[in-house]
Order: sequence, then structure tokens, then C-alpha cells
Amino acid sequence: MKPYYYGNILELTLLGLSLFFLSSCQDQGGTERSQSTRISNQKSNLPIDLPRREVFVVDQIFRYSVVDNFNLWMPGPPSPTRQGLIMDSLWYIDQETGEWINSLALKPPTYNDDFTQMTVTLRPGIYWSDGVEFTADDLVFTVNNLKDHPGMNWSTELNLFVKSLQRVDQQTVVFQLTQSNPRFHYYFTVRYNAIWMQAKHIWQSVEDPMSFKFYPPVSLGAYEAMDSDPSGYWECFKRRSDWQRTTPGILTDKPGPAYIMTIYYGGSDRNAIAMSRHELDLLRNVDYEAFQALLKKTSTARPWYQDFPWAYPNELDARYLGFNLDSDTRLKNKDLRWALALALDIVDLQTEYIGGVARVTAIPQPATPLHMDLYHNPLEEWLKSFQIEIEEGQFYHPYDDSITERIAGWARAQGYNVPTDASELRLMFGTGWWKHDPETAGRLLIKNGFTRNEDGKWLTPEGKRWSIKMIVAPEEMDIYRLAIGAQDQWADFGLKLELETLAWDQYAMRNRLGDFEAISGWAQSGGGLAVNAIGDKWRAIFGLHSRFFAPSGQSTAGTGSSNTLRIKSQELDLIIDDLSLIHPDDPKVIELGQAFMKMWVENMYSIVTISFKKFITVDEYYWTGFPHNDNPFAQPLYWFGGGRFTFQYLQSIPTEIQKPMVR
Repeated sequence: MKPYYYGNILELTLLGLSLFFLSSCQDQGGTERSQSTRISNQKSNLPIDLPRREVFVVDQIFRYSVVDNFNLWMPGPPSPTRQGLIMDSLWYIDQETGEWINSLALKPPTYNDDFTQMTVTLRPGIYWSDGVEFTADDLVFTVNNLKDHPGMNWSTELNLFVKSLQRVDQQTVVFQLTQSNPRFHYYFTVRYNAIWMQAKHIWQSVEDPMSFKFYPPVSLGAYEAMDSDPSGYWECFKRRSDWQRTTPGILTDKPGPAYIMTIYYGGSDRNAIAMSRHELDLLRNVDYEAFQALLKKTSTARPWYQDFPWAYPNELDARYLGFNLDSDTRLKNKDLRWALALALDIVDLQTEYIGGVARVTAIPQPATPLHMDLYHNPLEEWLKSFQIEIEEGQFYHPYDDSITERIAGWARAQGYNVPTDASELRLMFGTGWWKHDPETAGRLLIKNGFTRNEDGKWLTPEGKRWSIKMIVAPEEMDIYRLAIGAQDQWADFGLKLELETLAWDQYAMRNRLGDFEAISGWAQSGGGLAVNAIGDKWRAIFGLHSRFFAPSGQSTAGTGSSNTLRIKSQELDLIIDDLSLIHPDDPKVIELGQAFMKMWVENMYSIVTISFKKFITVDEYYWTGFPHNDNPFAQPLYWFGGGRFTFQYLQSIPTEIQKPMVR
């Protein structure tokens, strides 16, 4: 069944939102907390009593099951948005512009000739929110504290690479490394996150850092935690009075909103309703139908592009359908994984389930302009010539380079304005993909002992109906829609896909434990697809090395592993080892990255489908200054650590030029 159009979704009753916030302002026993802030604002329906024009309200993404816990050095506590508001690290790379940002560090790292020593010079004049200055003591303490507590985030990596570190003076730290590593600074360079600093004067007296909640947190960002919902639906942060003594304040020289509030309204339709009522200023993503309805209802809603394809296309991540390769299932057989890929119709998935607004990618790399130049375009001829063996001695070319033009044809039929130039089409819709060839997929199954019954259903060699169980988190809507699309298409092929929907936190836990047969996922959840705005793949794939392998049932959290698919490959280890031996600027870095992608494709470790797209939309009723395609000065990924700098540019729109509110 194809997704249906919500139509007049925003005309639905708004009573649910009022009831939702009435309940979320109470604790589990039904008694209200802090009367100063938990009184519902009747005019805006926000669960705080603050002037609406001083509060920038953003999509919280999911409901927090772990509340009032800011120990982001442990797996479990939620990190989106809040990490950028109160945490900090040494360096950042802006995920849109690629700009290197010296944050707590005054300049880039300095290495000795053999890259066994790294010197960090810290920025002076940075203060924690309690008035204590940030110094080299905090950096040294953070590293040693994480090293001393295996199981904490980054502990494994720091123990692997750090022999010792020394405080030279208040602004200088020297790391002695266990081996040559010109990339060690990657661990302190924020993509989504990085090693966040700990306040020595707080943490040095903590007996058990692994159970410490760090609440209320002492902030190193421009904001400090102010209030939160005990049921996990919202948090509110207040701008520090000394915001000029933080790196966002120093580097932008702008104050940002007085308050930033994160709210989980409960899904696409509720987010769209909230923004139409001007009670959500920034949303991360909604499904295609809710987005279209929002645009029709809300004249002040501003997506990344003002016209098709609307969505932000450059988040450095990709979607995939993956398999637990350590489990005792048939999916260890790559022939079966290839059969599943050939039974999918990517054009149908990309258009009917995603709305035609994402870039297709066949390789384990998001199809951003930078990475297409480095990887997708150079590998195009290899993909065209690539073959798989269908039967003994019978080879087959699975790659279809017509995908982009076919999606463009669909878009033109919808009345959308799309380019005709092939290179521009690739920038809009991505690359080729695997042929939709159910017949060849069937031959691969028959080769492995499968048969088909009179109803066209596939039977295992034991004569049982073949079915696969897949976990998915509906809150991450694109992986959910892709899973539904796969369920529909594989059903047409004769395979039963059973979807198990999980809340975000449960999904993440099951993924780390390997407690699944199949998964609809994204790169940050495992698989080496989460990359930075550089060409070097080392940081993305290092955690796939077998030295970090965690068998199913053992969590990958805190182990240094990103290998949630449980891949074990000597060839992959050799690629990672060879990459580790050369400088990031060596041309062989790209060659080894391409070798990794070829190996992934040959083995079909996961069925990579599309690059990330996000319908990131700002409501310019109360606020302006957020980046968009016409002014892409910074990353719009506000929930990433680097979103801390983007928030600073927001400005309140004067009341006299605000448009009338339409309810």
C-alpha cells in the first residue's frame, strides 16, 4: 500500500495539543512542579510562562525516556540540541560550509614529525556557567577521567591512542600518543558530537562518573539548563548572562535568543499543527504530506529551498536496510542480500515513499556535492562494469545508471521544474542504483535452495514461508517509510517482512546490542556511512575494525565499535590498517575510501538507499536569521553540536512587522 496524502491535515482538531501539554506539564503523579515556569501560557499553549517573542522553540525530535541527566559521556542520556547548548570541544567542522572552526582551541593542533605527539593551545577567557575559567586542567582531567572508566564514551579510543598528556601551562596541553596518528584530533573535532569537556572542579569529587547524572549541569556553552518536563516532552534553556565568555558568543559576537526551548509534539502532524499556530519555530523533519500541508497553511514557513525539492540535502549521512551478520540467519549469505536488493524498486521508493526529494546513493557514502566528486563520480564506470555471479559461470551487471533520469521524469510529470543537464540532475536526485529485477532476484534464491509455492510466496529450503523481522523507529520517519516501502515491494516479490516499531531509545539499545535480524537504519546508528565534511573515511570506518567487534548480545556502546551490523572481514581490517598508516592529505586516502566502498557493494553488507534529506523549516513569524539555500552561511543541523553557532544568528522580528497570526 502506497502512502496516502494527508490532505487537509492541519484542519484537524487542535484539542489534542492542548490536552497533550496540559498532561505534559504535570509529573507522573499528576502534581505540578515549579510554579514559576510550569504555568501554561494560554496565549501560545507553551508549557512555560515566558514572553513568546523571547523563546525560540525547536523540535526535540523524540520524547526523552532519560530525563534530568546530562551525563553525555555515557550511552543513554539524549544528546540532540542540548549538547550544543551546554557542551563544548576543541574544534568543529561546519557541516554545510566545510569551514574549520577553532572553538576551545585557539588554533588547529600541532603534531611532531612522526605524529606521536599533539600539542593543543587553548583559547583564553572561556568560563563555565558557575564562573570558573576553563583551562588546560579541564582538558587533562577529561581525558584521564574517561580513560580511567572503561564503558564511558570515548574511553576505548583514548586508551588506545593516549600514552600520557601533560599540562604545560594554563592554555597548553601536550598529548603523547601510543602510536603515530595524524588523525587523533578527529576525536575532539565535532561532527555530530566529539569528546565534550568536563569541569574538573565538579567531576573530580564524583565517586562514580558512570552513574553521575550531572544535573543541573554546569555549562560551557552560551546557554544553561533552566527547566524540563519530568515526562521528557520538553526542556528549556536560558541564555547565560555572560554569553560573551563562551565560544559561540566570542566567535559570532551575537547573543542569540534569550531562551531556547525543545519540544516533542508527537510526530509529523502535530509538528505541522504547532508550526501553523506559531508554537514551533523550527522543525527538523516531517513526512512529505504533512510538509506540503504546512506550506499551504503557513505563509511564514521557510524550508531550505522555496520550491521543489524543498528539503535540505547535505546532511552527511545515508539510509540503509541492514542485517545482523552475526546472527544465525540466512542473511549471512550475500546472495540473499543481493536478491533482496534486486527485488526493490528504488525509483518507486524515492518518489512514492520519500516524495522525490532525496538523492539516491548505491554506495556507502552520502551523495553530497563534495563526496560525489570524490567517490560517486569516479566510481561510476566501476559500478557500470561491476558483476555478480547469479549461477555458476553466469554473471550479471546489476547497476542501472538511468535512475536519475527516471526520477526526473516522474518529477516533470508532477509539474515540478527540474533541470535537463545530467550533472545538475545528479546533484538533485543522486546517482544510479540497482536494477529492479525480481526475476534475477528469484534466480539467486533458487540457487540457494529456495522454492516458490503456487501463491508465488518464497519458501526456505526447509519448505517454510520465508519471512524477515525488521526493527524500525517511526520517529525517524524516512527509515520508517523506507521500511514500509520495502515491506510492500518485498510482499509483491513473495517475501514477508514483519516490522517491529520501537521508541527511539529502545531502537537504539536494540541496535547496539545486535538484537535484531534486520534493521531500517542510518549511518549514525552504524555501518560506516556517517562522514564529516572531508574526504577521509578513517573516522567513519575505524570503528568497524574487528579489534572492536562486539558479538550479538553485547552492546557496542563504549567499546569503540560502530559495527552494529556485526561485520567481520579481514579485507576490511586491512583497508582500515592501511588508511591508518598514511596522512589524511595523502591521495591514497581517497583510493582506500573507494576500495572500502567497492568491498561494501560486492558483499552488500547493507542495502544503502538514499542520502539524508530533512524538511528543516523555520517559521519566520517571530524569528529570522536561520540559514537557507539563499543564505547558506552555516549548517542548519541545529541538533548537531555545531548548531550552537547557528542559534546565535537568530534575531527576533519586531512586533510592528509581524504578519497577523492565522489560526
